Amino acid sequence: MTLQPRFFSPIGTLPHADRLGFLTQDVRAAGTVLGFFSAAAALGARPDELALLVCRRHSPQDVHRQIVVVFHKDGAFTDAMQRLYRAHGRPLGFEAQKRWCAVPEPSFLADETYALLAARFPNLLLIEEMPDGKLQIAVYASAGFKQHPKLKLAPLPDSTSKTAAGPAARPAAKVMPLPPRPRPLPETPVLRPAAYAAAAQVVPLRPRKLRSAVALNKTVERQVVDEFRRLLRTVALYS
Repeated sequence: MTLQPRFFSPIGTLPHADRLGFLTQDVRAAGTVLGFFSAAAALGARPDELALLVCRRHSPQDVHRQIVVVFHKDGAFTDAMQRLYRAHGRPLGFEAQKRWCAVPEPSFLADETYALLAARFPNLLLIEEMPDGKLQIAVYASAGFKQHPKLKLAPLPDSTSKTAAGPAARPAAKVMPLPPRPRPLPETPVLRPAAYAAAAQVVPLRPRKLRSAVALNKTVERQVVDEFRRLLRTVALYS
């Protein structure tokens, strides 16, 4: 079974995809989270712009593959994932800090999960282990975003040439960024007339008894209190 992320379009892969093989060695280890940040840095994306999806068998004896989604810590996205799988009665396990979750492949709600990912993250890094042990690593862009970060991507493997197995595959869709939105003009500050500023009255401070929380020398304490009062008068005069 090959995963086909709906709501996403393939846009490239990592320049050195073979170096990310360590991410699939133990998808339940803390190294997956560290590798997620490393992958985001290698792509030139901020962590909150990217989600990582790893699919592999944890051990050769496993009947089903395990799907792990790693993402930047986001309480709203975590709650949405929990409600989705709870409503369908599917198992979904989160790590303690809720930075990644795991689900067996038969329980994976593909369309619903991809919809949540596409609504939250503009890019998806998919690392999938195939039955022959090879890894497929591709970067996808969310169809819900019209403008994407400038990622450092390598082209996808050439699949446009015809083979004996069948016709050529469809080329990867290109994501055309929209022009940047115009920034609003800065507001012109309103200058008050000098006569109005001069007529403004300074409200005198109400004398208060200041208490020191630290036992100081009487002379030092008096200097501190006087300096503090002078500072208050200065702020009140020029505010």
